[in-house]
Amino acid sequence: MHVGSLSWLVRPTPPPRGLGIAVAVLLIVVETLLVYLLRQFMTPFYPGMIYIVGVLVTSMVWGMWLGLATAVASTVAFVFFYVPPVGGFVVSDIRQVVGLAVLLIVAVATSAVADLSRLRAVQAGESDLTAETARLLLHADELPAALPAVARCIARSLELPDAAIHLAAVPGDARHLAFPLRAGAAQLGTLVVPVGVPERTVLRLRQRVVPSLASLLHAGCERAAVLDSLEASREHLRQLAAEQAALGRVANLVAHGGSPSQVLDAITTELSGLLGEYATWLCRYEQDGTAIVVSTNPPFQRPDQMRWSLEGEDVLAMVWDTGRPARMDSFEAAVGRAAELAREQGIRSAVGVPIVVEGRLWGMAGIASAESEPLPPDTEARVAGFVDLAATAVANADSRAELAASRARLVAAADQVRQRIERNLHDSALQHFLAVAMHLGTVQASLPPELEQTKAELSDVLCDLNSAVNDLREISRGIHPTLLAAGGLPPVLKALARRSPVPVDLDLRSCPRMPPVVETAAYHVVSEALTNAARHAHASEVRVRAATRDGILHLSIRDDGVGGADPHRGTGLTGLRDRVEALGGHLTITSPASGGTLLLATIPTASS
Repeated sequence: MHVGSLSWLVRPTPPPRGLGIAVAVLLIVVETLLVYLLRQFMTPFYPGMIYIVGVLVTSMVWGMWLGLATAVASTVAFVFFYVPPVGGFVVSDIRQVVGLAVLLIVAVATSAVADLSRLRAVQAGESDLTAETARLLLHADELPAALPAVARCIARSLELPDAAIHLAAVPGDARHLAFPLRAGAAQLGTLVVPVGVPERTVLRLRQRVVPSLASLLHAGCERAAVLDSLEASREHLRQLAAEQAALGRVANLVAHGGSPSQVLDAITTELSGLLGEYATWLCRYEQDGTAIVVSTNPPFQRPDQMRWSLEGEDVLAMVWDTGRPARMDSFEAAVGRAAELAREQGIRSAVGVPIVVEGRLWGMAGIASAESEPLPPDTEARVAGFVDLAATAVANADSRAELAASRARLVAAADQVRQRIERNLHDSALQHFLAVAMHLGTVQASLPPELEQTKAELSDVLCDLNSAVNDLREISRGIHPTLLAAGGLPPVLKALARRSPVPVDLDLRSCPRMPPVVETAAYHVVSEALTNAARHAHASEVRVRAATRDGILHLSIRDDGVGGADPHRGTGLTGLRDRVEALGGHLTITSPASGGTLLLATIPTASS
């Protein structure tokens, strides 16, 4: 018979024993009457088997001992009422003795089997309870949420009015019994049941339910701890991945030569995305004892919030004084303008991390929070990587600026040398040659008429000398044209166009006066391009366009020659590119074969 079909008879906690005795007596009476009605249709001893039903019922519901008592009482009743002589306990026939013995043995065996069935059913119920408890505790996402369901399961299985499980040590009182749930010496919780529970149920709770429940609760706590640890690990890995991605984006910007303002703005944006709803700003320390905000998220609204004094109590002053990370968890009692501004904006805690560029304190990265709780303890460590990138970007920018300034100084120095050479040629050598030519002319004019041959030779010498003077004058103009200093770029470009053997289409729409170094560089670009178009490209026309827009000089020189110009072969184009780039500009050369040559140059005028 399946255990489920016996559930209405087999119960973990049997009914009261007095009720069992009354039921046993009632069953014996009913069975005795039933034997009386059926004795005419059965053999003399078989009617006694009817008493087995009462033995079976009492054994299954109240246990083996009441079943044995019911078996003995049933045998006595059968002997007294149906074994001759009726009304006495004298058995005269050996067959009657054997029959009664068989009846008693069968009743005892039936009682034992019924009690064993009840025991097995109780054990199955306990196994079901353990399995259900394990399912609830070991598959719960949150252990406290599963405890009410476990308590209801225990109360239903043990037929208790109520039950509760607490994850704490709860003492018993006049209305409740408390069963501590322990794992070793540590108490994990308490099982609480109402007072008045039968002793057998209390014993079952103490011996079976509480130990298994404590073990399962311990396993559930360990599982919850493992899940929390895994979730924390996953969250930590997600955080690390996000930080590495953000650092990678900023590092990529630094590697591609992003300006400090771009890098600093990227850092504040990335920090705001990583750390949450915190205010993020980057400051630079000034020589006048203040700190100026160079990047922030969200942006400040008032001008007085862009420059802070280093006097008072705040992370700016602390980082300035110590050169180390600093934090403030409250601005309530702090003094100073920065502390007042923090209170105005509702900032309750802040962290500052120094930005050190090549061994000197350059500035600070700050994180501020309006939450009541202080900033997390790992905030400084999470900001450190971005601070290093900020320092690298500033150092790179300083190096690039110093390099550009150095190259610009070299170009300016070279132009000054050219100008000095041109001036020396014009003021010294050319004047000397002109004086010699005038002296030879005077000598030629003073010769007598009979020296015609000598006069002719002197005339040839004067022609050669004048030609040399003209060549030297052209060389002087090529070194540094005097007209450039006097009239600016348009006149000297027009002069270049007039002297060019190739027709030049010149367009100078907007060319105001610019710094001399810029005008000189533009002159050399156009001069070199016209020379190459005539000597190498065999062009029939050159178009020159020059204009300034937004503080930048734009030059475009295009010819229709054979093309194929390659600045990597050591031509004068390489020197032109170096000159333009030294001024912060850019020169591109496009010269496909049989497609002409195009030079595009952009030179900043303001920075130069």
